[in-house]
Amino acid sequence: MTDMYSKGIFFLSDSSTFSYAATCLADGLHQMGVPIFANIDYGDLLITDFRFEKCDDISMRENAYCILVDLQDTRQYFKQMVRFETPNARTIALCMQDDVGNFCIDGTDAFLCAHENVYRKLVGIRLPIGFGLSSAMIRKSGDLLPNEPRAEGFLYNFRPSLNQDLRASLDLVLLPAMRQHFPVHNQTTRAGRWNDDYFALLRNSLGCLAYGGTFEQDFSKNEYFMCNERFRTFTSYVEQRRETILLRWDSWRFWESLVFGCVTVHLDFEEYGFMLPVIPENWKHYVGVNLSDVRRDVERLMDERNLLPEIAWNGRQWAIEHYSPLAVGRRFIGLLKSLFD
Repeated sequence: MTDMYSKGIFFLSDSSTFSYAATCLADGLHQMGVPIFANIDYGDLLITDFRFEKCDDISMRENAYCILVDLQDTRQYFKQMVRFETPNARTIALCMQDDVGNFCIDGTDAFLCAHENVYRKLVGIRLPIGFGLSSAMIRKSGDLLPNEPRAEGFLYNFRPSLNQDLRASLDLVLLPAMRQHFPVHNQTTRAGRWNDDYFALLRNSLGCLAYGGTFEQDFSKNEYFMCNERFRTFTSYVEQRRETILLRWDSWRFWESLVFGCVTVHLDFEEYGFMLPVIPENWKHYVGVNLSDVRRDVERLMDERNLLPEIAWNGRQWAIEHYSPLAVGRRFIGLLKSLFD
């Protein structure tokens, strides 16, 4: 692995920016002393002080220890196989966008994907990633203490959105049950992903509803879809192991809620097959709801409400330990060792 510290890693964007996940990964590798090169200049202070600097020297790209291709405009790939002509003998792709579960790639050594689900196997070496935490997010939350006073109840911070089947479903079944026992504060902030008003809401809330996702069914069982050549070809690359699964379940809000010390409410990761490199433990790091018995889970929230501050603090510590940029960078280096050494 000494070559990695001398040759560096080349980040290749297919747009004018780098994704949040790619930026956090590069930040962590940079903290470890790994040289980072890129095809564009890019930085976002809301994520990290680290900046990508454009490298026009083609030999640096060709001779880098490996290339990481950051895929962002995934709409053009919807339900198809994408074949890459790799610019380096060692090439890894990364994607954290919404439709990541709906295309496959060929021609790279591995594909790092958010939103992976154990009940939906697609071809290729696909490795789960999480949105994780940025350096700026950790810094914003950095002076939190356990058992700080917080407002009772749970923050509902969602705006109406497209393709949010799970959120709409839980509006119908979870919210009425929760409101019988807890205040649910429906509060949004000014436009923008991250701002001080939003951080203040998180910091002052006991819990935060942080679920999302869209339902996906097995299209191979519908003759109408199978008459479409693109759907039929894509389906041949997919093995769906349940009739209905959830895609697009990972989100910024899940990680933001954790790091700001909220009791973070999502679905049960193990029950619904959500894949991460390190899985949180239900009722220890977060509260994972089971759709088959939502009322039971709400009653458990009530019965164990004295434990909620402990769950919130455990979740914060777990997220920082496993999903800070430095932790993600270390895990990535372990991946490179397994692939290339």
